[in-house]
Amino acid sequence: MENHIEFTKWVVAQGVVINGIAAHRFPGRGLGIIAEKNLKAGEVILSVPIKALRTIHTVPTEISKHIRGKTTTHALLAAELCLDTSPQFDLWRSVLPSVADFEESLPLTWDQSLQDLLPAAAKTLLLNQKRKLKLDWASISTAFPELDYNDFLYKWMIVNTRTFYYLSSKAKKKPARDDCMALNPFADYFNHASHGCTVTFASSGYTITTEAPINSGSEVYISYGNHSNDFLLAEYGFIMDSNAWDEISLDEYIIPKLSEKQKEHLKDARVLGKYVLDRETVCYRTQIVVRMLVLPLGRWRRFVDGNDDGEGDQGVVDGYLEGVLEEYRSDVQVKLEAISSLDVGLDSQRDTLKRRWSQIDILLQAALDRLKR
Repeated sequence: MENHIEFTKWVVAQGVVINGIAAHRFPGRGLGIIAEKNLKAGEVILSVPIKALRTIHTVPTEISKHIRGKTTTHALLAAELCLDTSPQFDLWRSVLPSVADFEESLPLTWDQSLQDLLPAAAKTLLLNQKRKLKLDWASISTAFPELDYNDFLYKWMIVNTRTFYYLSSKAKKKPARDDCMALNPFADYFNHASHGCTVTFASSGYTITTEAPINSGSEVYISYGNHSNDFLLAEYGFIMDSNAWDEISLDEYIIPKLSEKQKEHLKDARVLGKYVLDRETVCYRTQIVVRMLVLPLGRWRRFVDGNDDGEGDQGVVDGYLEGVLEEYRSDVQVKLEAISSLDVGLDSQRDTLKRRWSQIDILLQAALDRLKR
């Protein structure tokens, strides 16, 4: 932990204010933040000024001037991590996750046969990552042909997993959300929980405040957002055993059952796709699409327009939905068997996939139990 101690001294010298917390290695769980004293609710435990951040505006001109055409903040920050050899940046790099950490956890680095067995929502996110990475590498490698792809990939993954949402006061117009990124020293030690400390961003920088009392010796969390485990797996490389915001997509089990005409009606009503099941219920959009599949069009319209509460048809709707969920559960078992038959990748990668599909199975079974009451 010596390098983390030295890094902490350095960030304090950059104006970061740390109150009662420290970087800590938790056995079997990696790095995080620990409370070094009893913390009260509403206590500010970390303040990071703007000047301590690495943003699109801190990328040295020796790097940015070589870029021809538009590129992303993500690409520029990754290039800076590759090319800036200043001693202070070396200290920051020394406390970042290793290549091996990412190879174990992030699906982007997994064998293709394991990627193919990801749940649909995670697979869609992964495909988007690959598209972004390809474009970013094209722009950066053109400017710096001497760069090694694997090194850029590693730094690109650091940016993808470690940045905070950042909106510069210098921006003339609000950029795309994917471009609102900043590397945030020390704050990036925090691990995620469904409900964690409050992170506030202002023109002065970031402030992290406790929401509830925290005992000395306990891990201190922030929330990365209200994300499902599929999102957390694809973007950050982990899943949670208990995730208040977990949900699963039903799109691949419902949309193929629709005729083109039915899809047009749903599109007109702005409810085509994004059908999800969470820990408590199926979403209202799913109620709408299942009614499209089982009811006459006129009755469906009355429900969508709010002229029919749908109670009279709920039994038929629930019966059809049971069939959809049973079909999904059957496929989950196929996925689990396929994962068990593979001998590629790491044991931990296959274990994560099995755990995710088992979580999905539990969500499906719980929904079926609710429908059958």
